[in-house]
Amino acid sequence: MRNFGFWAPVVILLTVAAIFWAARAMMPLEVVRMLMTVSIGVAGILLLRRRGVTSMLGIVLIVGALWVAQPGVLAGRGEVNMQPASKAAIEQAVQQGKPVILVFSADWCPYCRQLERETLTDGEVARLAQRFAVFRVDMTSSNLPPETVDIAKTYGAEGLPTVAFLSSRGAQVKDLTLVGYEPPRAFAQRMRRVLQVVD
Repeated sequence: MRNFGFWAPVVILLTVAAIFWAARAMMPLEVVRMLMTVSIGVAGILLLRRRGVTSMLGIVLIVGALWVAQPGVLAGRGEVNMQPASKAAIEQAVQQGKPVILVFSADWCPYCRQLERETLTDGEVARLAQRFAVFRVDMTSSNLPPETVDIAKTYGAEGLPTVAFLSSRGAQVKDLTLVGYEPPRAFAQRMRRVLQVVD
């Protein structure tokens, strides 16, 4: 019976960590990461108080908690589905009440490729992107179509990459416009701020 009393808090802490893992789609991953790290870490510390195999299991849990604490571990990989940009497509997304992300990039731009390869393939960014209409504005050509030039002027894309955000009512959220590369964690925070904008 005393043995059960020792294991009960460990089992509860690991169950709590599993519940947060299961609920990760409904919560910001930073919150899930923190709560899982604490739950697993405390369970590991409790096991360190014993000897032998139990103590070794505690070490394994502490190492696991440190691994979970690393940015990107819980997010995994994903893919942001970007559609080619056009005025009509942007207007249609706004009419449907979806916030919009406009990614201005070019094939020759190294920071654009880094943004698309590292940030836009992050699991949390991809999950949040499902709530947006995401368009790629291709700035590769030296002779851009007039519509592309108009879109770039309208949303202030002066450098590459530029990521412009529109609220669900179609207003540009200028203070959240990104110029240059940004890692996934910061980009996901930017996306969440756009989702909170009320016109």
